[in-house]
Amino acid sequence: MNAVPGAPHLVPGLFEVGPDGPWLLGSRCEGCGDCVFPSRVVCPRCKRRGMAVERLGRRGTLYSFTVCHAAPTGWRAPYLQAYVQLPEGLRLFSLVSSEVEPRADALEVGMAVELVVEPVQPGDSLVTYKYRPLEQHA
Repeated sequence: MNAVPGAPHLVPGLFEVGPDGPWLLGSRCEGCGDCVFPSRVVCPRCKRRGMAVERLGRRGTLYSFTVCHAAPTGWRAPYLQAYVQLPEGLRLFSLVSSEVEPRADALEVGMAVELVVEPVQPGDSLVTYKYRPLEQHA
């Protein structure tokens, strides 16, 4: 985790960083058990109120990824984006850690990934959640 303690979050409320590391903040329905991210008040599946905040997303499996060669204003290209499958049954969209070189052969679908919190772009003051391989792919 490369985040500077107290750094502003790109989107507040999506994650927390504690002594045991980062966690995404989702919620689980107390009625049907469905798990969602980001956290919600009403279950999108059964429409009941009673969603309990739940920590999730520390580890997952790389489902798909792409190297982005065009960037929005203020971003540097290339960079990596991915879909990560979480054990909680969610598949979420995420940036890939800036530690990973943005090449098509830097990642492999099916590899284990872990949650990190780091600047949105290198040198940025805003931080966000990202995923990186548990072991670097050769």
